Amino acid sequence: MKKIVIAVAVILMLAGGTISVLKWLGIGPFGDGDAVEIEATGTTPGEPLRFVTMDVLVIPIFQGDKVAATVQIQLKLEAASVENESEIARLLPRLSDAFLSELYGFIPRHLRKEERLDVALIKDRLQLVGDKVAGPGVIKSVLVQAVLENPSR
Repeated sequence: MKKIVIAVAVILMLAGGTISVLKWLGIGPFGDGDAVEIEATGTTPGEPLRFVTMDVLVIPIFQGDKVAATVQIQLKLEAASVENESEIARLLPRLSDAFLSELYGFIPRHLRKEERLDVALIKDRLQLVGDKVAGPGVIKSVLVQAVLENPSR
């Protein structure tokens, strides 16, 4: 009986010490959840995400002198702030042209090597192009909503 009481006392002391350390470090159930969300998403909890919708980009894939297929890509650009949102809206024609120029050359080369389009790779390439056109940090991220590959008839 004495050993059981001592074991229970030791477990209670360890639990109390663990809770004290977690509270002191601010992690676990005692952590600031808002700080974790800000760190993960880069936005405050009440701040809405800002997206600028682009027109569908249509990229024809040529084989010889005929169109072998077309690829349609629907994009949204996430802005870091309200000012950046208006800047992206102002630069939308230039961004669209730069994205089309990049994808006209990239997609046929990519499809020669791979069977399917790699959406993550397209997203990364468009992010780089967007940073060149709009400046670094204006476009927070490129969201590829849909990719549709239509073979020609």
